[in-house]
Amino acid sequence: MGIKQLTTFDVTNLVVGAIVGADIYIAASFGSGLLGPASILAWIIAGIFATMIALTFARCSGVVKQIGGPYAYAKKAFGHFYGFITGWSLWLAELAALCVFPLAFVTYFSFFTPIDFVLKAILILAFVSFMFITNYFGIKKAARTNDIITIIKLAPLFLLITVGLIWIYSNPSTALNNLTPFAPFGFAGMGSVIVLVFWAYAGFELATIPSSEIKDSKKTVPKAIILGMVIVSAFYILTNIVILSSVNYVDLAHQQTPLAYSALILMGGIGALVMVIGAMISVSGSNESGLIGSVRLSYAMAADGYFPKYFAELHNKYSTPYISLAIHTGIAFFAAMFLPIYTLIVFSVFCLVFAYAMVAISAIKLRKDLFTKVLGISSILICIYLVSQSTLVSILAGIILIAIGIPIYMFFTPKSEIKLAKKEFFKRENVLKRRLEREEVFLARFVKHIKQHTRKNKKLSD
Repeated sequence: MGIKQLTTFDVTNLVVGAIVGADIYIAASFGSGLLGPASILAWIIAGIFATMIALTFARCSGVVKQIGGPYAYAKKAFGHFYGFITGWSLWLAELAALCVFPLAFVTYFSFFTPIDFVLKAILILAFVSFMFITNYFGIKKAARTNDIITIIKLAPLFLLITVGLIWIYSNPSTALNNLTPFAPFGFAGMGSVIVLVFWAYAGFELATIPSSEIKDSKKTVPKAIILGMVIVSAFYILTNIVILSSVNYVDLAHQQTPLAYSALILMGGIGALVMVIGAMISVSGSNESGLIGSVRLSYAMAADGYFPKYFAELHNKYSTPYISLAIHTGIAFFAAMFLPIYTLIVFSVFCLVFAYAMVAISAIKLRKDLFTKVLGISSILICIYLVSQSTLVSILAGIILIAIGIPIYMFFTPKSEIKLAKKEFFKRENVLKRRLEREEVFLARFVKHIKQHTRKNKKLSD
């Protein structure tokens, strides 16, 4: 886990790969029924929000280079409890997100054939098994798989954007008709849409988690986060302009596979087929990146003693946390089988926002410059706004599950602190210091005995 293997290209692809996935292929239709064409504004605002929060991660990564990302930042800034609760909330969020991807894969697969319960189980099992296998043989192979998938999965979006922009140029009146009225339902639903599409931008935090495996992480991580966010924002905004221009917002609101539907209008059946295949590859790539980060987050917490030790067990040959991989993919399978996408997304956003706020506060503590303070305060305000726009049910569910982390922390803390105490006690410098102190005491006693013996002999001679 400690060998630095990941380059800027790898980490940028990790950012893009973690972000671009089920989200854009499904969430593109979320805002149509609430805002109409004005949902484009929600994507722009959510992109700005996510980029500002991502920059607080970049500021922290320059100070803290331990594996664990947000968990490591909060622990460094405020201590073990705050680190744990941040890591716990992020782990819950990423786990919920991992469960969305198999469902999105099944949704787009349904383009080919109806899906019953048995076929759904087979597809989800095949999906999570593929994720387990690609991560089992080491992070470099997993990153290489992610690099390939990330490049492949952007190709359909690039094709849709290119064809769509040409179509808009050739059919300006049709595009204008689809974009008007721009806000048929007003802007009352803007907050709710921003929360939903903000999830589409989440994932950048995963690039900071395996930092101990990143070459020159101090420079690589900030650069990769910024590059990744620019690439993602450009693709998202242009994609939404194309689909809202080519499809009436009323029709779009009822589509489970909005990008495939838009491709069908723009390019016919072949275009729709390409988009469906691209969606399934994209979802796989996003889950690949998510699994790389979430597994190593649980590894970092287990290595510190706050999760069961099995999460930190490494494979003898591949140095991967294989037991943690099995646990994550197992949970993803069962949750994807029985929970709906919308519930998983809203819960994931709430837990993510909590972790993001903790990182923003940590950035202010770790970096004393004015830029970081302004950035951190702005990010905290963004997080408060996102929570205020969430449903009461999702807020309560998030608070309860995050609070469950407190007794878990209390259970593992004594073992963790004993382990930390032993580690400190047996550090080389501490051992040498104690040895020197013992030698100093011994020498002091030796000198004292010589002095006493000399005085005694002097008295006898007198």
